[in-house]
Amino acid sequence: MKVSIDNFLGGKVRLKQSVAGYRATSDSVLLASGVLAKSGQSVLDVGCAGGVVSFCLQARVKNLNLTGVDIQDDLIMLANENNLLNNATVEFLLADILKKNEVLKGLQFDHVVTNPPFYANGRGRDNEEQRKAFHETESIEKWIRACAKYVKAKGSLTLIHRADAIPEILSAFQKTALGGIQVIPLVKDLKTPAKRVIVRGFLGSKKPFELKNPFVLHKENGEGYTDQADAILRIGMALDDYL
Repeated sequence: MKVSIDNFLGGKVRLKQSVAGYRATSDSVLLASGVLAKSGQSVLDVGCAGGVVSFCLQARVKNLNLTGVDIQDDLIMLANENNLLNNATVEFLLADILKKNEVLKGLQFDHVVTNPPFYANGRGRDNEEQRKAFHETESIEKWIRACAKYVKAKGSLTLIHRADAIPEILSAFQKTALGGIQVIPLVKDLKTPAKRVIVRGFLGSKKPFELKNPFVLHKENGEGYTDQADAILRIGMALDDYL
């Protein structure tokens, strides 16, 4: 596998990635910024790929107990190499979240975070690694239900997805014990509809649904990121610092 070494968070995180296969994007960094983790807590990164979400979390919050799972052994191999590259101690494991497995049996976490497959199976990806990473093999409802099993009481599930999947996502959250649901639209600018959303739910919460103000990524003139987006993508600040 031919790999490149790419920088995230202004070089705080370095990542070996397949040149032809799955490659992390700003979605992963934004997702990590939206996890409400605190020092000493545990986090499960579902569909971890090369580990960028876990490493961005580690860069922002010290003393986290991080576990990442993925179904692709090549990506788990890269993730473990990235552990060394980032002087990190994330536990990366080969596991299919949609199937019963011994790897995660009996485990629960303060936070579960996931960047699930976005697209209908067979849409536009020729590379096998990319197809596995991007294409849904099961419904988002099954994915959310599977992730929710590993959330501790009062813990959170945080995901990023297409904005047009909100109805299905909200329905899936409501069929679990995840309440206090928050939706954060991610917009290019205030004139453009959101293409991505971050959605959070909290196990056992009775708080009402909350639609947050859109988080704007680009300046009005289109020349670069807003200061807030730059602080998240280049420095590693938390999304909630700007909501």
